[in-house]
Amino acid sequence: MSEYVFEVKLRAVVRVRAESEEVARGVVPSVLDPPGSLEIGLANQNNDAVGWSATVTEVNFAQAEGPRPLDVSQPPSGAETQS
Repeated sequence: MSEYVFEVKLRAVVRVRAESEEVARGVVPSVLDPPGSLEIGLANQNNDAVGWSATVTEVNFAQAEGPRPLDVSQPPSGAETQS
């Protein structure tokens, strides 16, 4: 089996309840950590169960910028609206 490496641009929106924006901003990186071996193993089991014969071996995330507040009154850019 061959190994392939992909870079995927990712946008995450993280909603946090906290006493202050500073505290909220501080916890955001904790949910953006890459999955551990247990999570990767579960993903591989699920992929195998649906017939995808491929094994994820590693996932790494790199945060380019710090978190920034998002105006939740506006839909995210690229979001589809339901009619």
